[in-house]
Amino acid sequence: MVEPGRNWSERRRLLSPVKPFVNFDDIEAARKGNRISLGLLKPNRILGLDIEPVPNPQWTEDDLAKLLGGQTQGGLFDKDDKPFIRTLRKLPYDFYYRYECGEGAATKVFRHKLVDWEVGALYLTCDRLYGANWERHFRDKLERDIPSKDLMLLMGNQHRFQDQWLIISLIYPPHQSQGELF
Repeated sequence: MVEPGRNWSERRRLLSPVKPFVNFDDIEAARKGNRISLGLLKPNRILGLDIEPVPNPQWTEDDLAKLLGGQTQGGLFDKDDKPFIRTLRKLPYDFYYRYECGEGAATKVFRHKLVDWEVGALYLTCDRLYGANWERHFRDKLERDIPSKDLMLLMGNQHRFQDQWLIISLIYPPHQSQGELF
């Protein structure tokens, strides 16, 4: 998520050469035809947010081994024999946006997982501040506040899973007023 109100005119200028897709099917076609792995998507509207518990809300031993990787060895110039290692808090939920693309009879609904780190940070903040009422505040931001802006989804995939698209960032500048267009 990109915080609104922070020099959006410059960000708009930098984004202006990138033509956003208006339909997810066009991103998938561009992946197949041109091998793209990133694309900006401007959905018609956000239908909702799905929140699903993850199968294992704690890190497994395998997960920890992968996360810690080379961190346990320490560096040549470390003063301590044992480096300090802090693990990230695992999110107990996966988050998905359901959204519409297309017009009239061609309108289609899509669903993609949100992996934007700021969505995770928003969850952690809402959980810390509101406890059992975290979901109401979290949904308010992701289902009402952000979609009321000029929302674009930065879609991406990975080399090993090219047909599995994720929402890797939310970009939501305020709507431009008429005077800003020229």
